Amino acid sequence: MNLQATPSFDSWTSLFLLAVAMGLFLFFSLLFSKNRKSFPIAFLILAFSIILFQYVLFWTKYMIIFPYLGLLPHVCYYTIGPLLYLYFLHLFKKEVSFNYAVHFLPAFLVFVTYVAMLINYLPNTTVKVPWVWFSTNPWFIAIHLTIYIFLCWFLFQRKKANNTFERLRKRWSTTLLVLLSTFTLAYLSYYILVQFPFFNSQWDYMISITMSVSIYTIGFFVIKQPQVFDGEFFSQLFLPSEDYDASFEESLMNEFYLKLTRYMETEKPFVDNELRLVNLADSLGFSTHLLSKVINKKSGKNFNQFVNDYRLQEAKRLLLENPNYSIKSIYFDVGFNNKATFYQAFKKEFHCTPSQFRDASVSS
Repeated sequence: MNLQATPSFDSWTSLFLLAVAMGLFLFFSLLFSKNRKSFPIAFLILAFSIILFQYVLFWTKYMIIFPYLGLLPHVCYYTIGPLLYLYFLHLFKKEVSFNYAVHFLPAFLVFVTYVAMLINYLPNTTVKVPWVWFSTNPWFIAIHLTIYIFLCWFLFQRKKANNTFERLRKRWSTTLLVLLSTFTLAYLSYYILVQFPFFNSQWDYMISITMSVSIYTIGFFVIKQPQVFDGEFFSQLFLPSEDYDASFEESLMNEFYLKLTRYMETEKPFVDNELRLVNLADSLGFSTHLLSKVINKKSGKNFNQFVNDYRLQEAKRLLLENPNYSIKSIYFDVGFNNKATFYQAFKKEFHCTPSQFRDASVSS
């Protein structure tokens, strides 16, 4: 008589499977977005989707039919901390060393253990499985997660928030870290509570719900990141009144515009005749949506007009300081692609041609 339970889904496991599908959707959404700085979070969400999928297989008894995930979720556990820390390094514009891959060494060791176990599923094949004592120990995972929580915390707690933008980014980072800490506490509580007689499957499900909510909230915030840094989303989340929201956004726009104009004046990115909105946004650490909004709101011009103003002022300076420069050299050096566009813009701004402007300055 076969007493083995028949694999089946219930309401809980169906909901968790839906969460796995949501995680995969978030992963591909972030992976195909233009913001490469969010890639670590994309893979973090993928890791949690794999972990949750294995839990679903376990609860539904499908692990009996499909046992091949094995230690793959443990590989994922060891990638979570390094991925989040890498995201924070990008977020706070810290240098990522060439040997950052060392952070993923524990995950690699578990992966080797996992591959060895997979090989043993092949018929007439037996290999020694290395590092089982490390790969299967949940307390090592808990310690690893805790270490990276503290690393991430120290990274942005030591950095002073000198303006509204930096305070906003610090709040955003704190939110991410609180969510990951919630997951880590849930993971720890499972292995502590399971030792007590009152522990049952409902507790198990509630812990998984906590993990799911924490991680997919991270995904939601990351997708909302352009609005976060525009002051549109976090102003609603953290600030008390609509009136203050408006003043908050205005002060934020002022700080962004000041950062933009200082960058334009000191770095002179406009001399690149291939300069695009996305290039300038990436250099400033803004989203393209935010940069376009700042330029439109604070200068009253579109991107091309704003950049050309700097090019014209630079052309004016060169005409005055270098009377022997050819006009062609000047318009190319300041970022214009062709003579006609340069002459049209120059005449509109100074009401004369570049040659007339130079002749007048030499005469005076």
